[in-house]
Amino acid sequence: MIALLRSLLVAFGRSRAGGIALIAALCLPVILAAVGGAVDLLRASTYRSQMQSALDAAVLAAVQVAPDQRSDVGLRFFNAGMEGASVLPAVSFVTKADGNLAGTARAELPTYLLSLIKMDTLPVRAAATAARSVSANKVCLLLLDPTGGQALLVNSGANVQAPNCEVHVRSTGSPAAIFNGGSTLNTAKICIRGTTIIDNGGVHPNLEKGCAAIADPFAGTMPAPPSTSCQYNNLNYNGGAVTLNPGVYCGWVNFNGTNTVTFKPGVYTIKGGGWNVNGGSWTGSGVTFYFADTSKIQFNSAVSGTLSAPTSGAHSGILFYEAAGLSKSAFILNDSANTKWTGLVYLPSRNATYNSGATLTSPSLTLVFNRLILNSVKWSLTPSQRAPSGGQTAGGGVRLVE
Repeated sequence: MIALLRSLLVAFGRSRAGGIALIAALCLPVILAAVGGAVDLLRASTYRSQMQSALDAAVLAAVQVAPDQRSDVGLRFFNAGMEGASVLPAVSFVTKADGNLAGTARAELPTYLLSLIKMDTLPVRAAATAARSVSANKVCLLLLDPTGGQALLVNSGANVQAPNCEVHVRSTGSPAAIFNGGSTLNTAKICIRGTTIIDNGGVHPNLEKGCAAIADPFAGTMPAPPSTSCQYNNLNYNGGAVTLNPGVYCGWVNFNGTNTVTFKPGVYTIKGGGWNVNGGSWTGSGVTFYFADTSKIQFNSAVSGTLSAPTSGAHSGILFYEAAGLSKSAFILNDSANTKWTGLVYLPSRNATYNSGATLTSPSLTLVFNRLILNSVKWSLTPSQRAPSGGQTAGGGVRLVE
């Protein structure tokens, strides 16, 4: 038998018949692999284009929502973009340290003809990263109490419109802030250092808990007053027009009736008492009010007026400020209508309360208190020239960066 097989093989090898068929048979797998590879690679390229388009759309949509919602939104958009695909890829989304959203997708696409040479699938990958345009914001309201509960209390009727401002609350108390129904805080950002708040309703978008609220940027930087020696003592103004000069006002100064008070430019030091304001209108340009101790100004019934800080000199941009290291005390404004202030109000020891009817409009104002209560107020604010920088807020534009 072995001899017979040997003779047949020798004869087959010497034969010239069927040579082309043999060569064709040997080349056929190579030809099929080449043609099949081209077909399968074209399918993979088309599939990857669909995958990339779906992933691009997904990250562009998802980067616009809060980080904890991005995966759900991204998956929804990605699956919609892959509708009709023969294989649904695995996809994941990660928010990077810079706030950008990265997405990756991968699939193993089954082959047709390449499977003849044991290539059953082709790996297909796609990646995309989207970013939102950002703008730096300024802090218009800073509350410094580090641990107190209710460092910010916003009650029904409060309406604050400050879309270009940030509100920063340093408290880690429980709760650090309370928002009650019927209130509105329309700001670029509400940054609360604590993680516990009470939210009873109202409108307060862009709120972040556990946020890195800024420290007091003005501590140790305020100028000394020109003098603290008393020049005016225990005054009473009852109706009529009054013009006041800069200087040191000691004891109590009472403004009664419908006084029209005009302040000449300069620094007004208030010491050993306070000013009690019952109605009237105040006007002053280039003025600064300095509290040498826990003295105060209490604005009562229907006070209106326009006050603006100096634009040059040591007190440039400062409208109200106080001596360092004061014990905590109240600062109350009641029914102050049509008030326009421009400058920095730096009263870090004061627990401020703005009550019903307190209307405050400012083209340039920054407020710093220890704590704050807002009751039925109407504010419209933009940051002052001394406003510290806050964080960054995403703008309306989105773009692919990778």
